[in-house]
Amino acid sequence: MLQQRISKLYIFGIAIAALTFGIITHTYALTVSPARLEINGDPGATVGGEFTLINEQATTETFYASYENFGAEGETGAPSFSSEKNGLDTWMSVAPEQVTIKPGQIIKVPYSIAIPKGTDPGGYFAAIFWSTTPPSTATTQLSIGAKIGLLVLLRVNGDIKEQAGITQFDRNGHGFFYTTLPVDFRYKFRNEGGDRVEPTGQITINDTVFIPADHLDANSAQGNILPNSVRQFSVEWLKQAAPQPVQGFLNEAGYEWHNFALGLYSAHLNLAYGTKGLHTKKTVWFFVFPWQLVILLLVGITIIWWIGRGLLRRYNRYIIRQSQLSPSQRDDNHS
Repeated sequence: MLQQRISKLYIFGIAIAALTFGIITHTYALTVSPARLEINGDPGATVGGEFTLINEQATTETFYASYENFGAEGETGAPSFSSEKNGLDTWMSVAPEQVTIKPGQIIKVPYSIAIPKGTDPGGYFAAIFWSTTPPSTATTQLSIGAKIGLLVLLRVNGDIKEQAGITQFDRNGHGFFYTTLPVDFRYKFRNEGGDRVEPTGQITINDTVFIPADHLDANSAQGNILPNSVRQFSVEWLKQAAPQPVQGFLNEAGYEWHNFALGLYSAHLNLAYGTKGLHTKKTVWFFVFPWQLVILLLVGITIIWWIGRGLLRRYNRYIIRQSQLSPSQRDDNHS
């Protein structure tokens, strides 16, 4: 996933041997910060900056740089890397491309991107990888080893097409009726524009009388959708999570009380995207009936009503007896 945060980005076993056999004989801890670079540039311009490498191993290690383009893989948002050299991966360079880092050492690595003249405006995506194995120069071979890298998201300035929208919004395969929360929502967002988009917005939950019951962040992970791809997002409506699996009638009723919802609800998905703040919307409906809690409440109300009715009858009989006594007898009862 494309996540905008400084973190460790471990990509182990990209080599064929690791993918095929699921075996990595050596792994190396290298922190790359930031985890992704977002860069804008004009056609014909050279842009650049620097990033940080930290060797967290107890031994000195040598790392080698390599570059790969990537696109979207399926609807998960995970990048799919390509070894073909035909785009951003050929425009990038770092200096030096071979670094030796001592244990705990922090180094700054400069990078530059030379955007060719006449490049079409839009988004270009690649990764700068660091490996303990030198990249193979043979066209029929792949270097074998662990790869650790950072994503590079380049936007070439110009008139970029912006066209996207929600293709699906539902209850993540669940039916119309629920007995309690959570309610899981799923939406798919298609990007047919020339650059990545990051939809922002909310899912507003309205109750039976159309009063907002909750507001959910529709893209809390700040996920991007690459051009000509679809990405699926999941959002959960839950008020209070259970500390352990809920079992038993009373526990179920208690869980429904802490996540109380009853009646017909509507969920309104409202997203904005692109540099022009374009909007897209969809709505889905569902019904919640917490039957364990309702039964428990009905039993409680019935017990209270039965006890109250008995007390009221006793009080009425007492009033009637008192009214049938003479004044002297009432005084004797009160003395």
